[in-house]
Amino acid sequence: MMSMPDPAPDASPPRRLLLLSADWQTRTLTLVSLQELGYAVLALPSLHLGVKAILAERVDPPLVLLDTKDDPRATPDQVQALRNLVPDAVMILIAEAWYRERYAPLAAQMQAFLVRPILMHDLVATVQRLLPPSATSE
Repeated sequence: MMSMPDPAPDASPPRRLLLLSADWQTRTLTLVSLQELGYAVLALPSLHLGVKAILAERVDPPLVLLDTKDDPRATPDQVQALRNLVPDAVMILIAEAWYRERYAPLAAQMQAFLVRPILMHDLVATVQRLLPPSATSE
C-alpha cells in the first residue's frame, strides 16, 4: 500500500493574539476571557518575551495587547520598537494612570490607549471591537 506524502507544513507562524502583561492577574483574566470568546492567544509575562517570540516567528499577531504595569522593560522606547516590529498589527496599550503622560506620545500609533484602572469587560470589548473573533479564524 502506497502512502501519500505528508503535506508540507505551513511555514507561517500562527495567527494568535499576543498578550503581554507582567501582572499575572491581568494576564490570566484576560487570557481566559479572550479564549472563552474563541480567540487564540499567546500570553507572555513581558514585552521582552513578546519581542523574542515575534523574532523567533512563534507568533505573527493580528493584535498585540501590551499592559505596561510592573514591566520594567516596557519603556516608551521599547513599546515603540515593538510597534515598529509589527506595524500591521492592531495594538492596544495599557498604562497606569500615573504613567499616562509617559506613554501619551505613543497613543496616536495605537488603535487603543487605555489607562488603568480599567474593567475587564471594557478591555475585552475593546479587543472585540478592533478584531472580531471571526477575523482570527483562518
